[in-house]
Amino acid sequence: MTQAIIDPKDIHEELNNDKGIDKLYQIAEQLAEDFSLFPNIDDDSIYKHVKGLVSDKKCKRQREELRNLDIDNYIARVVTPSENSARMSAKTLIKNLAHKIITETNDGPLYLAEVELNFGNFFRRIGFVCQNREHNNGAWLPRHHHLAAKQIHNFAKHSVPVITLIDTPGADAGEEANANNQAHSISHLITEMANLDVPTLGIIWGAGYSGGAIPLATTNLLLSVRDGIFNTIQPQGLASIARKYNLSWQECAKFVGVSSYELQQIGVIDGIIDYAPGDSLDKQINLLKAIVSGIQSIEEGSAEFARNNPYLMEHYQRSVTRFLSPSDKLDEMQKQSSLYLADNPTEHVNVFGLTYRYLRYLTMRRRIHSKTLENYGRLAEKEIPQGELSQRLEKAAQRKFQNWMQAPEKIVYDDTLHKSWKNFWSKFEDRDGERNTIFKMFLGEPKDNYLKAKQELCFNLGLYLFNRWKSDATKNFQGLMEYMEDYKQNRFLLRSDDILDPSAIAEFIFTNEHPLATLVLETISHESQQKLTAAMKKEQHKGELNQLIAAALNKVLREETISHEICEQLKLSSKTQALANSLANVTVEANRRIFEEALAPYIQFKQENIQNPEHPDITILDAILHEELKSDFTQVCQNMLVFGELYDHIIHNLPNVAKEANVDRALSRDSVRSLLLTSLAQATEGDSYTPQQRESFDHWLSYFSKSNQRGNFLKSVEEWKKLAFPQLSDTLFVIITFFFEKLLHEYQAAEQDGKSYNGRINPVSIGRRKDFWNRLTMAYHDLLIQRVLEDVKREKKTSSAAIIDKFFTNFKEINKNLLSSDPVNFPGFRSSIEQALNNKITPCGVVTGYGNLSIDGEEKRVGALISNLDFQAGAFDMASAEKFCKLLVECSRKQLPVVCFMSSGGMQTKEGAAALFSMAIVNDRITRFVRDNDLPIIIFGFGDCTGGAQASFVTHPMVQTYYFSGTNMPFAGQIVVPSYLPSTATLSNYLSTSPDSMDGLVKHPFFDDLDDRLKAIDPNMPVARYSVNDVLSGVLKGFVVAQRMAPDTGLLDTSDSANKEKKFAPIKKVMIHARGCTAAKLIKKAQDNNIDVVLVQSDPDMTSVAVDMLGPNDRVVCIGGNTPDESYLNAKSVIRIAQHEQVDALHPGIGFLSESSQFAALCGNYDINFIGPAVSSMETMGNKSNAINTAMSANVPVVPGSHGILTSSANTASVAEEIGYPVLLKAVHGGGGKGIQVVERPEQIHTLFHQISTEAKAAFGNGDVYLEKYVTSLRHIEVQVLRDSHGNTKILGLRDCSVQRNNQKVIEESGSTMLPPELEQSVYDYAAKLADAVDYVGAGTVEFIYNLDADAIYFMEMNTRLQVEHPVTEMVSGIDIVSAQFDIAQGKSIEHLEPKQNGYAIEVRVTAEKATYKNGLIDFAPFPGLITNCELPEEDHIEIITSAGAGKQVSPVYDSMVVQIICHGEDRDDTIEKMRNYLDRVRITGVCTNITLLKRILDDTVFQLGDYDTTFLPQFLARIDGDELIATMENSAELNSNLVDAKELMITGSNEIKVLSPSTSIFYGSASPSEPAFANEGDIITVDQTLCLMEAMKMFTPLSLSHLNSEDNELYPAHKRYCITRILNSDGQQVNQGDLLFVVKPVEND
Repeated sequence: MTQAIIDPKDIHEELNNDKGIDKLYQIAEQLAEDFSLFPNIDDDSIYKHVKGLVSDKKCKRQREELRNLDIDNYIARVVTPSENSARMSAKTLIKNLAHKIITETNDGPLYLAEVELNFGNFFRRIGFVCQNREHNNGAWLPRHHHLAAKQIHNFAKHSVPVITLIDTPGADAGEEANANNQAHSISHLITEMANLDVPTLGIIWGAGYSGGAIPLATTNLLLSVRDGIFNTIQPQGLASIARKYNLSWQECAKFVGVSSYELQQIGVIDGIIDYAPGDSLDKQINLLKAIVSGIQSIEEGSAEFARNNPYLMEHYQRSVTRFLSPSDKLDEMQKQSSLYLADNPTEHVNVFGLTYRYLRYLTMRRRIHSKTLENYGRLAEKEIPQGELSQRLEKAAQRKFQNWMQAPEKIVYDDTLHKSWKNFWSKFEDRDGERNTIFKMFLGEPKDNYLKAKQELCFNLGLYLFNRWKSDATKNFQGLMEYMEDYKQNRFLLRSDDILDPSAIAEFIFTNEHPLATLVLETISHESQQKLTAAMKKEQHKGELNQLIAAALNKVLREETISHEICEQLKLSSKTQALANSLANVTVEANRRIFEEALAPYIQFKQENIQNPEHPDITILDAILHEELKSDFTQVCQNMLVFGELYDHIIHNLPNVAKEANVDRALSRDSVRSLLLTSLAQATEGDSYTPQQRESFDHWLSYFSKSNQRGNFLKSVEEWKKLAFPQLSDTLFVIITFFFEKLLHEYQAAEQDGKSYNGRINPVSIGRRKDFWNRLTMAYHDLLIQRVLEDVKREKKTSSAAIIDKFFTNFKEINKNLLSSDPVNFPGFRSSIEQALNNKITPCGVVTGYGNLSIDGEEKRVGALISNLDFQAGAFDMASAEKFCKLLVECSRKQLPVVCFMSSGGMQTKEGAAALFSMAIVNDRITRFVRDNDLPIIIFGFGDCTGGAQASFVTHPMVQTYYFSGTNMPFAGQIVVPSYLPSTATLSNYLSTSPDSMDGLVKHPFFDDLDDRLKAIDPNMPVARYSVNDVLSGVLKGFVVAQRMAPDTGLLDTSDSANKEKKFAPIKKVMIHARGCTAAKLIKKAQDNNIDVVLVQSDPDMTSVAVDMLGPNDRVVCIGGNTPDESYLNAKSVIRIAQHEQVDALHPGIGFLSESSQFAALCGNYDINFIGPAVSSMETMGNKSNAINTAMSANVPVVPGSHGILTSSANTASVAEEIGYPVLLKAVHGGGGKGIQVVERPEQIHTLFHQISTEAKAAFGNGDVYLEKYVTSLRHIEVQVLRDSHGNTKILGLRDCSVQRNNQKVIEESGSTMLPPELEQSVYDYAAKLADAVDYVGAGTVEFIYNLDADAIYFMEMNTRLQVEHPVTEMVSGIDIVSAQFDIAQGKSIEHLEPKQNGYAIEVRVTAEKATYKNGLIDFAPFPGLITNCELPEEDHIEIITSAGAGKQVSPVYDSMVVQIICHGEDRDDTIEKMRNYLDRVRITGVCTNITLLKRILDDTVFQLGDYDTTFLPQFLARIDGDELIATMENSAELNSNLVDAKELMITGSNEIKVLSPSTSIFYGSASPSEPAFANEGDIITVDQTLCLMEAMKMFTPLSLSHLNSEDNELYPAHKRYCITRILNSDGQQVNQGDLLFVVKPVEND
């Protein structure tokens, strides 16, 4: 093999004149023009070197076949196989190929492996880097790119060739990826791949798209399996760009040519392996052959090149010299770079490594092409693309509508519609009746009642269909109106249930030669024929075949009347023939009658629509077509169309009110009026809306604003509308819902009835959205920021000419004749090129040249590249890449630095797959330019700087990257990936605070006021301190390393939050961040202290007892979500609400964020008085390791142990051996019984160490672990402390909390029966010491272990918050702890407080739990649901803190405690007796509670004697009658009153049966999102088959029909089987007890 031999004299002479210049770099552009790794004369030279490939002849034949395919068949042949979810993953392939796997790494969509492969006579190590489609569809996050970069470097260090397997829809473009610099990570990986000094071979294994694919395609050789596909972006994304040409994504795919055969023809790939993942295993030998021979051919080609190239050794010697004696500039640049570089001579590249690098560049450079102005052929006339997007969309919409028309839902499936329908019929039958005056007064006028019932039914039908049809609603309502206009004929169209035997009809159509069958086949499309054929093969999908048959025959029904000749051959009965003749002018009815007789008994004879309201089969369509409703419903259709338009226009007009809504958290009456009227005018513009129709909609809207259906309706609209506006934050849809549900109602009441108007935006239901209030603020900001940036774009001040004029003098453009090449003849693209040429605009994404920089009297010549926004918005095309490479060559020759101004939406996607390699070649040339020439490249990003340009060279690890203020810099543009990304993840100002994102932010040189405008939107937005000239002056001074240009954040330094002085100030308004019993207690105490309350509650808690307690000056704000993670744990949202409500202080309650020092610091940063200790105290005592060290320093005894964080399992084992087993492993940040593990034996220590560390990392965000001696017999003792800012420490008493289950307290007491008096005094002293040692402020609890065996006290931990059991201490000490917290937070002294020990107190925690057996032992499971009755008598010696009440729900997602009962007595015995008697008078029904268990404990002799340890409760449960406990708990709950009668489950007039939720839970239809559903509609099941999982408080319970049966109530007989006809819930949806889950019907057993 020989490559191009370099001996032209002109090149040689030219290079010889450039002393000290890297000659290999200089000639790369010329060599690349005709480079080939296999440069033999014949075209198929690759086949002589790389084995296992598809032959050239077969490739040509395949390309010819692809050219002849229509669009849909092309997609089915080319695209569908690569996107098949069942396709073999790269990971599975490697398992099959490898002789031995040496190492492997699994990280979601990234799979890395070093393996031994069979190279024939020997085994060789090969490194694999793979995109694993089994996770996230193979889309990588930034960490995957960085991990891959690190691993390929390790492979190269050990001289291991690298194989990449490409299988991705593109790199992840979501918020997390953008916030973590996805573009930078891709650029980094491209750089590392381009610079590997080992052979690299890429294989397109599935779909290879976009920036996710190109790093792994940066290889010496690129192959594909037969059905691999590759392109700049997914065709769906390309269609978004080409939408103006009316192109569907399917057309885009075929125009571009994404198949391996087309890619090979245009030189994007080098060959096609004769293998596809669906092939048999024996065909994998071709894959192995291709890999082995591919690596060998790269090595042979490199050796040949090294042998024949006269400059290679010179280049190598140059690199050795620079390694041994690097210049100061090189040394400085390499230190600042994130590239993996050789650290020592052993790792330094050899001459063949340099050859692999160089040939890799030449291979990729050969793949891209541009054209010159001289050889560009002009079009004779303008090209007009003829796309079919609108036709496809129209056909799809019609198909879906017809499917619904053929199988509309039954009314009985929807309770609201069913009730409305029955009410309508009742009033319809009574409408002509007469009543006397008294009856009219109470029952109304019959005629009026009928009209109201009709209005209600039509209204509810409209709402139902709007949400049923979702994004198709507009088309379908229009179609329904057209259908009703010609109802007399349309009613004869077939529905799917009219098809009695679809298989027989299908067989007739396809196999019978009768003219009627021929007519059907000729009438329906080829596509319909294919679908019918496919459906005939799917036995389990008969419903689909019914619909397809009905659609096919309806096509014939609508055509001309069936001909007389065909009718004669049918031999119709005289009656049918006469009827057909009489109906000759009414085609549909006539043809229907002919079909009915010709295909009898396979088609149902046409009957009139069912009108009987009791009939079980009556459908929604039947109701709509009722003569009494049809006219009214036509107007409802019109009103629903207007509502849909109005909703969309409200969304579009949101920016007009965003500032007011964000600042005031309210909309004024004028703003609502303006928003409504403007949007309504836009929704009804045009001639199609008459004044009468507008008036009708006004009436409808008024009716809607008063309807009790609007809330649920709007919630459903919200969920699907956000899919139609993917670029909008979903938080804004909550505001849209609130507008229509609350503000509109309030506004109309004010306008029409003169009522007051408030306008406050305070949603009461937010849904499963994390961090809602913070993200809503961000969303408002985004609307306003985008408006500012759009204004900036419209002014068009940043053209290439403007930038050149501003920053350069004596500018000389070079390579101006290079143009975009339009290599795939993409429709419309050549027209764009022609238009640019006619307008004297160069059709290329950049302008390149030389210019002088002049700053402060200094001047320097530099190379320059500037985006050409006048052509395709600066898209970086192949001509741009070629210009950039040529510019770098010239600048290296002239030793000039390079300055770039880049604004680009990405690669030029219309150039096809080859354009992707522009990213790789520019990236490689930059690396070589900077490292081999000691020259800097400075890049300024501005405008929209995104996509391939951003991810290849703007963020290159060796360039100096700065961004103008206001630059939008997401990894992928929103046209390509239309999803919402907050500005915090995309705007240069926000990202500038991270040095990993950029070297600095600079002021926008063309808009002096831009920073001020942005800062006015978000006062916390970082803005630029420096200018472009500040950066360029460094270039003039010869700086080669970036100067950090940090932004002005405008915030105080918060790095030392722990030492920041705690705030003490008066409290007039407090935010209570708590729920349940804690919230109830805190509200009461705030009210007692005349403090106004702002209560935050999650969605399920918005109807809680705590909310009911709020006074007229108090407020509740919904924080959103169902789970703690979605609600109470969203610290930023809590802070946002505190700011909006202008609270003075925040009480963090118990749990959630109450012990988070970070949250306390956040409160301090926003000047919110955190009612709790100082951050420093929380950090010391909240970290158990720090707390133990503090205790030891204060001479407080601690449990023997590690007394510090353990760094390894070996270290842990050593400490355990020293103190003796058993030991206790504890997470440093554990709590609530989590992060604790007993280790009994040495062999357990290593496994449990890693388990605890991993679990703690997941649960608490910190995996640090410590160890202590496990005390086997102990009492849990805790001391209540109060301490103020004046140094006054008050010890209020102790509590014994030894009755525990799974480390959770059940009963707490104000004294201990076993702690000696001298030790009691010791724990008081120790607690005071610790509080003083950390300068504690507020209420805290110091917990101790009393070791019964050693009669010793050990400090355990300190809880830096209020405890659930604090009322026990309040009751005996006489100190109001919560009120004291408020006083301390205001800086008041507690010196006057005098705690007393008055009697005895016990608290019991009443929880909603059900006793069960688990592994033969009594266990308890959460029992959420509706409390039907709650009796908690008031008594002098009893304090009740409750979240329970009749009609209140116990949520399935939170702690199960519903009541705290605290009892006071003279002594322990008296208190036990009083508590026991009181519990007999407590009555809670509807849910199971543990009251029965509490009574059993209080009755127990061991408990009464007080001689026990923390193992008391497990031992107690082991010795009592479990069956009796379970039965008593269930009986006490009176669950039998909730039993459902089997008759109540029957759907009226049908054999269908409802399946209702047995409890309040979260519904899951499958075990995990990646696993199949337990059940699907149409499945035949037994009573024991799992239908779903019901989750309550993190416990998952399978649900089957048998679970709903009981001994006395068999709802679903076990001997029957059932067909699932309806599934009504989706994963993660909360269902309440009694909600409808499924509809089933019994089927006959075979």
